[in-house]
Amino acid sequence: MDFTPLLPNDNQGNIDTELLSMAEKLCIKSASLSGSHAPQVLYGIKELLRKVNSYYSNQIESEGTHPIDIDKATRQEFSSDSKEKQLQQLSLVHIEVQKYVESYFTEGQTPYSMDFVLDVHRELYSHPDMAHFLQIEDKENHKTINMKPGKLRDSNVRVGQHIAPDYTELSHFFNKYELLYKIPNYATQAKQVIFALASHHRLMWIHPFLDGNGRTARLILDGIFSNMSLEGYGLWNASRGLSRRSEDYKRYLALADMVRQGDLDGRGALSTKAFISYIKFMLEIAIDQVDFMNKNLKMHSLHERIESYVRLSKESLFDTKPLPKYSELLFKELLMVGEVQRGKVMDIIHTKDRTATTLIKELIQMDFLESDTPKSAIRLKFNAHFASYIFPDLIPQK
Repeated sequence: MDFTPLLPNDNQGNIDTELLSMAEKLCIKSASLSGSHAPQVLYGIKELLRKVNSYYSNQIESEGTHPIDIDKATRQEFSSDSKEKQLQQLSLVHIEVQKYVESYFTEGQTPYSMDFVLDVHRELYSHPDMAHFLQIEDKENHKTINMKPGKLRDSNVRVGQHIAPDYTELSHFFNKYELLYKIPNYATQAKQVIFALASHHRLMWIHPFLDGNGRTARLILDGIFSNMSLEGYGLWNASRGLSRRSEDYKRYLALADMVRQGDLDGRGALSTKAFISYIKFMLEIAIDQVDFMNKNLKMHSLHERIESYVRLSKESLFDTKPLPKYSELLFKELLMVGEVQRGKVMDIIHTKDRTATTLIKELIQMDFLESDTPKSAIRLKFNAHFASYIFPDLIPQK
């Protein structure tokens, strides 16, 4: 049993040219997102996207929690339903682990290591709120197994048609994973993207844990993209696209498990043609998500959608407290410049200082503004209800 090829190479050892072209397009399109708004606005959108990513990545496992319910969980407003509460807690932990993987690496450290994979799984499942998810049902043997966070599985498993490697061989496969995914220093970002997507399948193929392999592997992919400094990443994420096409995602992962189909199908143990099809699918998903965010972040149309949201709120057409007077003026300024000193708000809304102070206080309490300290500059905060209207189709409206 083997998981070669590690990359979608032809018989001459070159990466498929169509995939390289698509990866180059992805890098260029992703970079264009970074210049779309002031840094403070982009920061707020990245914070929102972590919730969105948590929702969709968990949704792939049929355990998604709507971002509005994630917002409630951040305020310790948990559902009275025990299952829903567990999913809210899962989402909060998932978001914290996203932050963990984004800042995990020091310069020169490789993301293709068993230690990183084990650390991410441990970070995710060792949290006290994840205790429920450690009880794994072994339906074949009619028993419950207690999974150990960050520990390789100690039994054999089958996932669909894929018989995962024998648990005694996991360390051997990780040695190969670490050795063969060493990226040359001169590799372009496009090649690094190919490495990342290729390794995602091979990690899923190894299936290192009793449970949580998909969730962990997608967090690993987040970490790899963050480590390679892919400009614009964090303003988009593949999980939304993978969730919306979850059956295709699972089908292409399974397709890439296929053994080599003769001498014209590469030189590895597994099918190169199927591997290329899988990576092409992943690149299509990524490019589609970047295009989606590029469309939604255009300044003029985003400003119009924010104005529309404020108007509908003031007309009490939402099941939420109406926004206070002057909100649209402050939102417009913050969208344009990123952040505003509190003392300047009275000039922006053309009122007295007391009115400005009251407005700021109300909007912070309503989760539309945030600041680092009680007296520092304010910036927009994209709560989930707000985001579901101003970024159409980013998350379902609720």
